Amino acid sequence: MRANQQQLQAWNGGESVHYVDHADRYDRQLAPFADALLAHVGLEPQHRVLDIGCGCGATTLEAARRVRRAVGIDISVPLLEIAADRARAASLDQAEFLVADAQTHAFTVGSFELVISQFGLMFFDDPVSAFRNVHSALVPGGRMAFVCWQGLEANEWLVVVGDAVERYTDLPPLGGLAAGPGMFALKQRDETAALLDAAGFGGIEIEPLSPSILIGGGGPADESVDFLLGMGMVRGLLGRLEPHARAEAIEAVRASLAERHEPGVGVRLGSGGWLVSAHA
Repeated sequence: MRANQQQLQAWNGGESVHYVDHADRYDRQLAPFADALLAHVGLEPQHRVLDIGCGCGATTLEAARRVRRAVGIDISVPLLEIAADRARAASLDQAEFLVADAQTHAFTVGSFELVISQFGLMFFDDPVSAFRNVHSALVPGGRMAFVCWQGLEANEWLVVVGDAVERYTDLPPLGGLAAGPGMFALKQRDETAALLDAAGFGGIEIEPLSPSILIGGGGPADESVDFLLGMGMVRGLLGRLEPHARAEAIEAVRASLAERHEPGVGVRLGSGGWLVSAHA
C-alpha cells in the first residue's frame, strides 16, 4: 500500500470539503497559532521556506511576502487549488505549491533554510521516516518550527463537544504516536521530542501555546455552531451516537456556545497546542 494512503484519500475527498468551503474562516480561527509560529521563526528576506501540510496556503503566502521563496507542500489537490488561486490573486510569484507527500517526496538536499508547519505534521504513517525526510531538505543548521495540538482536554472548543457526547457514550482513545496518524498524534511532549531526536534533529524546544480562538473566525452564534459541527473531528465524535442521542448532543453544543457568544465578535473558546522548534 502507498504511504499515507488513508490520508491521501481523506484529504482529496470528504475531509477537504469543509476546508474548501470555509478556507477564510479557518484562517481567522487559527490566526493566533499562525501569528505565533511566524513570529517565532523570524523570517528574513534571504530565506527559502518549506511549509508542510500547507492546506489552503495561509502560512505559505504570509511567508512569501517576507522571503525570497516559499514552497507549500500538501497531499490535497482541492486545498492546493485554493492556495494557488490565492497566490495568483496576490501576485506572489515567490510562492509555489507542490502536490506531494512530505514523508516520501524526493526533496533536493539542503534546499531550505526553514521548515514550518501549522497543524500539518501529525498525519504520517511512519513519523520517523517522514521527519528524517524533512530533515534532508534543510541546510546544515537550518531550522524547523511547527505547531501541533495538545490533547482534547486542553482544547475547550472540543471539550464542549466531548462533554456532550460523553453523556451517551465513552470517548475513544484520542492521539499519541501509538494511535497512528491523526489530529492528536503529537499531543505528548516527550514522545514528540524523542521522535525528533530519532529523526536527527537537535536543539529541540517544545513550548505550550494556549490562545483563545474564535470559532469559525467569528460571527453569529448559529454560524459558529454550524462551522464547528462541520469539522472532521467533531463529525467523528458525534457520529458515535445513535440519531436521537446525536440530536440531543448537538442541541447541548448549541446551548453551550450560545452562552459563550460575544455580541459583535463571535464565540471565543480556549485552545491548547505546542510550538515545537528544532535544528538540523
